[in-house]
Amino acid sequence: MTLTLGNLNLGVVGDLSFSDKKRLEDMDLPSARGSSSQDLGELASTLELSGALVGANRFDDFRQLQRYKRLGNSLKLDADAAKTVVFIREVKLTKIEVNILRYSLSLKESLFKQVNSCDEITSWLSSTVGATVEAVSILPTPLEGLGCIKVSHDAEASEEVNVTYEPFDSMDLEDFDWLSFAWLMGSISEIGSAVITVSEGLHEASFDFSGLLTEAQKWLRLRIHKTSFTDYGALDWGQIDKIKFALTKSQAQNYYFAVDDVGGFE
Repeated sequence: MTLTLGNLNLGVVGDLSFSDKKRLEDMDLPSARGSSSQDLGELASTLELSGALVGANRFDDFRQLQRYKRLGNSLKLDADAAKTVVFIREVKLTKIEVNILRYSLSLKESLFKQVNSCDEITSWLSSTVGATVEAVSILPTPLEGLGCIKVSHDAEASEEVNVTYEPFDSMDLEDFDWLSFAWLMGSISEIGSAVITVSEGLHEASFDFSGLLTEAQKWLRLRIHKTSFTDYGALDWGQIDKIKFALTKSQAQNYYFAVDDVGGFE
């Protein structure tokens, strides 16, 4: 199993375990769907892993893990069995061999705050004329919960196809460093842009995540750090009133995309 943590590839990981065994069966993180933020501390999982760093930079990579722990920053974790955000609790050097450095890590999953489960169409709308926006339970099957938001349109070349979540009450993401959502498309060909825009009053911050769309017809768990957004410092993240997803393609196509499980990580 290969695994990346932050900007480090941790090589071949021989052992990865979760305190919540059901997570491993589901092959996806995080959990705590539908729970209030006050409850999340009990549900966040502890992860234990061991592996080996190889090559000329192996000691630098190990020191970088130690630095991550000292800084206390949350980091994206990507593995076949887990796509989440974690903090490093403990990092150990277990053995040094010829060109190999063996290590072990203890990780704590970041708390996840759900903004919208995407089970219902309430507060979702599109300004794209002719686009269909619906909450569906099949085609595609939701990644989490009972439904997901599906947007379908027979689009012209370069036409923006969008959907916006605009709840009655503002969303408080002040204490959460990462925006997270699940995304699925029937086809990723000819994508011109795929932009998430977060709004607070007249202020907006945006990020083009088209470069993260690597597979079609598969749910992708996307996590974007606040500092990656343009003008992120201009927003009051405790008073977010809209989250918009907008897509363009360079050629005319009849296509769809789906969004699920929108929220934030610490």
